[in-house]
Amino acid sequence: MLTLAFISQILLLLFHQATTLFDFYPFNNVRHYTLKERVSECCVNGLLMVAPVVGFVAQLKWLMTASLVIYPTLLVGEYLSWWQPYFFGTSEGWQKVYDRLFKNTIVVLPPLKNNPVPNLEHTVLHLLTLAATVFTYIAYFTPR
Repeated sequence: MLTLAFISQILLLLFHQATTLFDFYPFNNVRHYTLKERVSECCVNGLLMVAPVVGFVAQLKWLMTASLVIYPTLLVGEYLSWWQPYFFGTSEGWQKVYDRLFKNTIVVLPPLKNNPVPNLEHTVLHLLTLAATVFTYIAYFTPR
């Protein structure tokens, strides 16, 4: 299970960094991000996502334990940013951000009213975050 945790953590980190740094339009649309937005997202989320990888590779108990907080925190942020607006509607501010950055990207989910629909890039990212969370918890609590 340690291997699955590590693989899911690495996939999440690599996917996030690639889709933040490189434009794969219409899968993502980072061409409309400012440089400051790209660097900020890369650094903040990159540091959060690399910490569990380092913890599990180096078997640093404190970083492994921190991953039990990091991944659920990322999931909550993803829910609040994408899934709550999708199901329940959003603020005018988030709608403007969505329209600028994500409106013309690939979506696979059906629209709900006029709510912003999570694009394919973020749907995959959130599934990877969920997988990393589940496998990390299982690996952490499975006796070796």
